Amino acid sequence: MNFIYVTIRGITELTGIAAPTLRYYEKEGLLPHVKRNENGKRLYDEDDLSWIHFVTALRATGMPIAQIQKYVYLRKKNNIMQCQILSKDILL
Repeated sequence: MNFIYVTIRGITELTGIAAPTLRYYEKEGLLPHVKRNENGKRLYDEDDLSWIHFVTALRATGMPIAQIQKYVYLRKKNNIMQCQILSKDILL
């Protein structure tokens, strides 16, 4: 499979999210699969973009980072049912 990798500058242009915010999300474990080139620069692919959309959608609800970390953990484990249960608990 051929993936197109985009630098942090490209991702900020695509998403409108500031580079420091992306770095923070990565540091907090919210973007778990960001790759780096041989010089240590971040390289994002389609999967990373999907994670960014997932995290920003949750942030748009006002959800705190600690709660988003739980969703990220469950999504990494492909535990969709638990995510749905967690969502219902938040809405109640």
